[in-house]
Amino acid sequence: MISEYSKKMGKENQMTDNLKYHSILGTKINVTDMEKTVRYMEAHLEELKGHYICVSNVHTTVTAYRDPAYRAVQNGPAMNIPDGKPLSIVQYMRGEKEAGRVPGPDLMPELFRLSEEKGYRHYFYGSTQETLDALKDKLSEKYPKMKIAGMYSPPFRPMTEEEDREAVERINAAEPDFIWVGLGAPKQEKWMADHEGRVCGVMLGVGAGFDFHAGRVKRAPKWMQEICMEWLYRIGQDPKRLLVRYLDTNFSFVFDLIREGMKGKRGIDAVNRKQKKSLKIAMIGHKRIPSREGGVEIVVDELSTRMVKLGCRVDAYNRYGRHTAGKRYLQYKGKEYHGIRLITIPTFRNGKLNAIVYSVLASFRALFGGYDVIHFHAEGPCIMVWLPKLFGIRTIATIHGLDWQRSKWGNFASRVLKAGEKMAARHADEVIVLSKNMQDYFQDTYGRQTRFIPNGIQRPELYEAEEIRKKYGLEKDGYILFVARIVPEKGLHYLIDAYKNIKTEKRLVIAGGNSHSQSYMEEVEAMASGDPRILMTGFVSGRVLEELYSNACFFVLPSDVEGMAVSLLEAMSYGNCCLVSDIKENTEVVAEYAVSFRKSSTQDLQKKMEYLLEHPEVRAAYQEKAADYICGKYNWDDVTEQTLRLYEDGITR
Repeated sequence: MISEYSKKMGKENQMTDNLKYHSILGTKINVTDMEKTVRYMEAHLEELKGHYICVSNVHTTVTAYRDPAYRAVQNGPAMNIPDGKPLSIVQYMRGEKEAGRVPGPDLMPELFRLSEEKGYRHYFYGSTQETLDALKDKLSEKYPKMKIAGMYSPPFRPMTEEEDREAVERINAAEPDFIWVGLGAPKQEKWMADHEGRVCGVMLGVGAGFDFHAGRVKRAPKWMQEICMEWLYRIGQDPKRLLVRYLDTNFSFVFDLIREGMKGKRGIDAVNRKQKKSLKIAMIGHKRIPSREGGVEIVVDELSTRMVKLGCRVDAYNRYGRHTAGKRYLQYKGKEYHGIRLITIPTFRNGKLNAIVYSVLASFRALFGGYDVIHFHAEGPCIMVWLPKLFGIRTIATIHGLDWQRSKWGNFASRVLKAGEKMAARHADEVIVLSKNMQDYFQDTYGRQTRFIPNGIQRPELYEAEEIRKKYGLEKDGYILFVARIVPEKGLHYLIDAYKNIKTEKRLVIAGGNSHSQSYMEEVEAMASGDPRILMTGFVSGRVLEELYSNACFFVLPSDVEGMAVSLLEAMSYGNCCLVSDIKENTEVVAEYAVSFRKSSTQDLQKKMEYLLEHPEVRAAYQEKAADYICGKYNWDDVTEQTLRLYEDGITR
């Protein structure tokens, strides 16, 4: 039976007087927590019957901000509780010290337990029949004294007036105290508003709460819920449906808040530049430093180390995970390294989610670091470049290569990387590229001007073959060298195929480990296993790597895709004759000081390798000039100076 209070109460007075609320983007949301909410609902249950309660999050708040009709629905309930933690954070930052979070899926068991004591009756409206059946079984097992008055799965189409009337009659006949509505936003809120005063229980819209408690969908870990990353976990569960939705509404939430005056609150506004004596910089996008896992890691290491020496404060946001470059690097976890503060970001072990989770968490963490500059490295992490930009922090993006083109990535990953590239082009204060070809690409594709700042190198000391003789039986000029990660775009399969057709006693040394490409690694190992001349060392560094560079007959880089290969710079700095694929990113680096072959052509690669093997005088001519050329043109100190100037260009002191 519908209470007299429900019949008489007007919509304009439906927000109860003794519950505080705070408006966020035009939606009134209660300032409350779980204990206060449950206590209030217990005390005022009879008054609440016939009315509805919204369980709001970022998605519903942004949707209401965009849609006045839906905003009216969101502002009409007896209660509107903050399900999403960002809502309670905004309330707290605006001075509401009692602000807490009341997640709908957590509110349900609180009321279920109370119902076993009080005898409250529950009706479940929404979802599929399979989910309702599973939900009934789970609830009966966990809350045996709880009274389930009924369940109904409406059709996935608009209901006729007769069907709707019958559904209402069915609900009221069951005499529920609580009517749980699981239709998803905004459908469930509109349904509740349309049925206000027509049903005898209090309606609560809980979205995916049915699926969670039925055991059909797993909730995010507590730590992700606490740092506002539950939405990211949900994307991982259903990326096709939720990726665009969450990226859209989460971005809009921050943007709209800033536009409405949140900028400058509680310490996350732009730094007062006049009080800064030196730049404070965050590096985001590498796996971890110190490490030689890839070119990005080397670049971040070289830049950060030099910037610290020049008086800057640098924080490097390392990704949690196994150091494939060697256990010796683990000693630096959570510590300082050459004056660089290392901040380790937790991530999933799942390689597909690892990078995006890291990028999101690192970017949010960096908002509170008081940085003058946040420097994003690589396309994927640049998907978050907009966030610090919105908060007035200068953002720099270095695109090390067109990663979305790399064959190791699947369709979803490629789309994310491409999105990161677009974000960098549209939102970064400055975009750094490593080649003139990349400059042309960004100009032609996005109309975006970029800054060409190449990677650097420094002249190394040469070493005799001592360690590599003991460890691998290698002598000077006794081997052809490949140094890079074992990933498809590096073209190692071309090199092995070409080498196997060459009659030579010189060995092929492959120095590198895999990176998210285990299947390719296995393919390469299978190709190499039939030729005893091929040596695969895995990741090498330190003295062993220095000796490999110092004593090679020549160096080969058969890449299909590159940014600016650090291993190529290193090989030339040691005075090596180099043979590279003729992609522009390689030929720009080597100019006339190395030999090139047609990209992806095993036949041409074989021909050029045989030529170099048969003509030692040609190799010597390239060796004589390589180091002077590369070390004169590409210098880490110059690169660091150019990068710092770029940082400072947009900072008013």
